[in-house]
Amino acid sequence: MKTIAVDEETWNAIKKLKAKLDARSYDEVLKILIETWHSTNLDKKLREISLDEEESELALEILKKLKEE
Repeated sequence: MKTIAVDEETWNAIKKLKAKLDARSYDEVLKILIETWHSTNLDKKLREISLDEEESELALEILKKLKEE
């Protein structure tokens, strides 16, 4: 177990979020926030990727081969 220091504004925001998420603990709130950040960050990176038709066909072939393994 670790302790972190946050200012009053952050503390109040975390308490409100805990209630909205119906989380059992502040640890659970932080885990949800981290998971959401990772998902959002991944989604943002995926939107930045653009492939031409040849590249997309190659990527699809690679993914199919990986799925078969």
